[in-house]
Formats: sequence, structure tokens, C-alpha cells
Amino acid sequence: MIRHIIVPNPSFSQYVCYPDLIGRFNDFPQHAERREQGQLKHYNLHLIFEGSGYVMNGSGGERLELRAGDGFLFPKHAFQQYGSSEEDPWDVRWIHFETQIPLPMLREADDSGGWLFTFSNRERFKELTEDMYALCNPFETSNEPRISALLYEILVELVQHSERLEGSSALEKQNAIRAAADQIRHRCEEPWSLERMAALAGYSHYHFLRLFQQVMGKTPNHYVTECRIDAAKLLLATTALSVTEIAVRCGFAQASYFIRVFRIAEGVSPKMYRTIYGQGAPLH
Repeated sequence: MIRHIIVPNPSFSQYVCYPDLIGRFNDFPQHAERREQGQLKHYNLHLIFEGSGYVMNGSGGERLELRAGDGFLFPKHAFQQYGSSEEDPWDVRWIHFETQIPLPMLREADDSGGWLFTFSNRERFKELTEDMYALCNPFETSNEPRISALLYEILVELVQHSERLEGSSALEKQNAIRAAADQIRHRCEEPWSLERMAALAGYSHYHFLRLFQQVMGKTPNHYVTECRIDAAKLLLATTALSVTEIAVRCGFAQASYFIRVFRIAEGVSPKMYRTIYGQGAPLH
């Protein structure tokens, strides 16, 4: 399969990111490129889903093997050389794009001449690229905002679900922390000690605390409280339950503590929050 789509220049000039070319090569062993420095004026992103191939690390540099779950991002105007294996060709999806978003992976690609990575959540990337293909074939000007939004989503998903190629173990740790965080959110009303949270990811409580702060940007206890406040906000807005009942249902041992924490987090009391966002239910 060869899918090569030229995306017309957007009619609106203020999109934060926008593709120039998109496509997919599947079972195409002839897929190989060599571009000299300055030849390609867009970022070049490749996501490999099946097969094997190679990328050259700089002009005349090391040849590195890439397989399913790997990818590469070349900055604008960079030297590029890569290709699919003839015996085990890639299934690769690619995007040439322009953006001014200061994402870490873009900065790294700019600084080093290319960023090689491993990525997870492959099915999500397939869905996003398929949506983009559909919007571009046939292309309509009215699809421009959605095309830009899909590219932005792909880039942000990549930030969250990728790691430098030599750091795949770090990606596994990142995914374990996110999976634990999801379980905690879904069961936030339960009593959560640091040891119990760490057990979800299979780490010691010390290691879990450090990793959780790195991945989620907050401590585990802060995260639990945040999840409980979110759950309480939903109950305040959609039910007639009393503040005491909501506190208990959301994992707070005392209503007074719940009210104090809620006010710190939201800037208003639970009663005022219900007045603003609720459905007219009385507060008991």
C-alpha cells in the first residue's frame, strides 16, 4: 500500500500546527530517502507499526535499526537518510508538518538534527492518522481546523507516550505510573496509602513517589485529593446529596476537612459551588 496525500496550504495563517504531506507505506520495500541538508523545509515525523528498517544518524554516521514501535523526527532543513528493509518492509505512517509549538521533542530534534524514539499507545496513533487521511481525501477547506487539531493531538500524544530510543525502560515506567493514576482516579473514594498506590505499579513507595512526581507533576497524595475534589464537584452539580454525604462518598473522613480542602482548591465553598454550577438542588 502506498498512500501519499498532499495537503493544500491552509486558508487561515494562524494554526499552531499544520501538515504539508501525510501518508502511509505498507509492504513497500523500495521506501528509502536521502535528503541533503536544507532540502526539506518541514518537520518530518515517521511512526513505524510493523516491519524493520534503518535510519542514518547524521551524514556518514551510524546506521541504526528501527522496528515496530520506533519512530523518528527530523527537524526542518536537516540531513535525512532512512529506508525500509527489503525482506521485512515497514508499515510506516508519516507526516511532514510546520509548527511553532515549543514541545520538548521538537527542541531536541532541532538541537541534535533528529530525534529517535520508541512509542506506545499505537492504536490511538492509528486512529488519529486514519482520521487525518479521511479529512484530506477529498480535501475541503472547512476541514482545516480539524486537520490542525488532529496534528496537535498526535504531537501531544507523542510527548506523553514516547521516550528516547535508548530509554524504552523509562517509557514502561511512565506507562505504569499513568495506569496506576487511572486506577486511583476511578476508585478515589477508597483509602489510599502511599504503599498501596505504589503496589499498583509494582514499585517501592520511595521509587513510586519520585516517578509519580516526574510523570504526573504532583505528589500522589495531592493527586488523590484532586481526584476526590473532582468527584465531589460532579455530585454537587448533579445531585441533592448533602455536603456530609458527598464528603463520605468521595473519601473524606470529615465534612469539615472536605469543606476546607474544597475551598482551597476551588476558591469557593461547596455550597457556593452548587449555587453556581448546580441544578437548583437545596444544600442540607
